Amino acid sequence: MSYLDGICSACGQVFCPGCGQALDDVEAEGCPACGLALTFACPGCGFPVAAGARLCPECKVLFVRRCPTCGTRILDAPEACPGCGQPIELQRRELATIFIEAPGLVLLLCPQCSAKFPSDMGACPECGLRVCPECYLLLAEPELDCPHCGFHAARACPMCGADVGMGLPECPKCGQPLCPECGASVGESDTACQACGSELTLCCSRCGAEIEPETVRCPQCGVDLSGRCPRCGAQVDCSEGRCRRCGQPLCPECGAAVGEDEVACPSCGVELALYCPVCGGEVSASARICPQCGEALDG
Repeated sequence: MSYLDGICSACGQVFCPGCGQALDDVEAEGCPACGLALTFACPGCGFPVAAGARLCPECKVLFVRRCPTCGTRILDAPEACPGCGQPIELQRRELATIFIEAPGLVLLLCPQCSAKFPSDMGACPECGLRVCPECYLLLAEPELDCPHCGFHAARACPMCGADVGMGLPECPKCGQPLCPECGASVGESDTACQACGSELTLCCSRCGAEIEPETVRCPQCGVDLSGRCPRCGAQVDCSEGRCRRCGQPLCPECGAAVGEDEVACPSCGVELALYCPVCGGEVSASARICPQCGEALDG
């Protein structure tokens, strides 16, 4: 059970969310032990809300229950933290609509794109909108624990062990591609998850556009998806900015061939850094001498 919920999940006994005193009179306005007001008016709509409730059932305002600055426990909806005086910002949060509910299955309707998906996926497979599998509250991308019911909506990355929000297609720490449905590791060009069999949609790593497995260059943003040098065909890591085999300068953003003195990629427009040919130190486009080694640079 939890003091913040005010009801024992095992037997249904109502108790004070402030001190834990069992309440025999469920209509009481205050706790007879500590004097806590057992309801408060939602600042968003005025609806009477039980002390300790995390969400207004009428207008879906999400209440702050721990001050993010000092950690003080909060049971109503003050404008400022009673502990440190820090202003408390409340936000309205939506819940995904239940489309079908049956034993062992809840299908949700995505409020963003209207796709239907099982609640235990934790995210819409079409648009990526994250949702708590337990209470169906829409989650912000960085949230790993549901601020309403406390459900831990994350899995451990199989590569680095970092917590990854359920439904996310990539580990934000190590970049490992993941199956959005089961969280298993998948390859960049896999069209199905080997662990659960779910079909995977291939997307451009730069703009997110849907692409076919054999696509060499993204039709939307032009990024090179082949992983090969456009000059000699060797396998390259374009983030290095140069092909190790032939020395061709590459755009670190899209992989296109660029000139030694170009300050912007002609393919995608990203600004390029210039480097000293002797020591490899970064130099400005107007530099005549390398500030690192003193090498004279061609104008």
